[in-house]
Amino acid sequence: MSDIIESFETAKGNTFGDLLTLKEKNSSLKIGVLTVGFFEYWRMFPGTMRANVNEDMTCVYTHLCEVLDQDTVIWPGLIDTLDAADKAGKKLAEERVDIIVYVAGTYCPDYMAIQALEHIRHAPVILFNTQSSNKINLQTNYENILRNSALIASLQLAATFKKMGWYPDLKVVVGSIRDTEAYGAIKKYIRAYKVFQQLKNTNIGVIGHVFRGMYDFEYDKTMIKGTLGPNIIAIQVDHLLDQFSQADDEEIKMIEAETKSRFNIVGLSDNDVYQSSRFYVALRRTLERFRLDALTLLGQHYVEQKTGTTSYLANTMIHEEGKYIVNTEGDVHGLIIMTIMNELSGQMPTYAEWGEYDGELNALLMVHHGYANTNYATDRNTVKVNRSPEQWGLQGAGFGFEYTLKPGEVTISHLIIDAEGYKMLIVKGEALHIPTNIPCEEITGVVKFDTPIKPFLTTLIKEGFAHHCIIAYGDLTEELSMIADFMGIRKVIY
Repeated sequence: MSDIIESFETAKGNTFGDLLTLKEKNSSLKIGVLTVGFFEYWRMFPGTMRANVNEDMTCVYTHLCEVLDQDTVIWPGLIDTLDAADKAGKKLAEERVDIIVYVAGTYCPDYMAIQALEHIRHAPVILFNTQSSNKINLQTNYENILRNSALIASLQLAATFKKMGWYPDLKVVVGSIRDTEAYGAIKKYIRAYKVFQQLKNTNIGVIGHVFRGMYDFEYDKTMIKGTLGPNIIAIQVDHLLDQFSQADDEEIKMIEAETKSRFNIVGLSDNDVYQSSRFYVALRRTLERFRLDALTLLGQHYVEQKTGTTSYLANTMIHEEGKYIVNTEGDVHGLIIMTIMNELSGQMPTYAEWGEYDGELNALLMVHHGYANTNYATDRNTVKVNRSPEQWGLQGAGFGFEYTLKPGEVTISHLIIDAEGYKMLIVKGEALHIPTNIPCEEITGVVKFDTPIKPFLTTLIKEGFAHHCIIAYGDLTEELSMIADFMGIRKVIY
């Protein structure tokens, strides 16, 4: 008799009827390349024209393979007849390509591209309008004018798409066949699309609920799945507490010793550090057991009272390890933005609350509850571990970090659903150099903005976004904007 399959809610083993046993890993995309040239021109310039155009298109293919080295680029060759277009479209459909890069090597009637695209209408299209160089050759001949006549084909095809209602979000990139900036733009778009697709395979766990009264964080699991992509899985608090009670003492002591050796700990007892280390073991095992990619936990008040600690050592260690993404207070939308930013940048973003402003610096103080990757500290040697300054009924001092974020270009974002649907906040700023830590027993950052600070805050408040924000190093504004478009949601950019 076969074993009885149970829900993850009650099963004692590791096989569940309602969770995938082997969740598909984030895989590379298949990029189909459609390159066209007009057969009529070959007889007009026999021996050279087709060879030169094919050489140009091979150059494009080679560059795409170089910049998209994490993906698979599929090129069925130069299309120059309707039969070739039909064959190429069927080939790319057979390969199940995820996205199309269309390139004209000469002017070419739109029926060829349409014939190929009929087979792969599911895939978004990047129209790469290109030519052999970035300069006009004032000594050129008519053969080379035809060789560089892709703009006619691009304009014609894009206009045809408009008339047909195809590809309303057509991505257009302009550059020569060796233009690194153009290939960079293509790579950004494909990277954003990949992250958008990966969200559909992302499992986010929720332990507890949204902090009472934080209506800005409230969410609808069905809306999230249908619009943003991730699966939201409610995990009973008892599952975490079971892991906490069953945590292996040897493993806890190993984490405790590592924590004591790494950080300057002020005002905490050995038991405070032990309990926080125990919480790390419990949280990591919960993530592993339920095949989660990310998790949000309401620590206040119940969990902290039952465990006698905060989740902040656990969250910090998990952020530094980089495999899972965690936050607190039931901020599911913030967790989704953290997931997106982590995939785009390869770095775990930080999690903060908007704070007070400085008119002279044109900046804001950002603060949150004691956890983030400690590599983001201005000076790693000054990172301090102290009590959690917010006490929510736990016995003991809790656990938190104090340091100030290092300087650098940053992107700030969050999501909210309002009466008109979802919208994404996208803001570029600069984390300023603060030479000494702000002595508030918390993680802080001072972020400067291009927009005058008081008008910025006026419009931000009026627009209506969450009181949390997610901060990532680097400029991710363009990719976030693209992902918002893929989701079909509004975006507010400052």
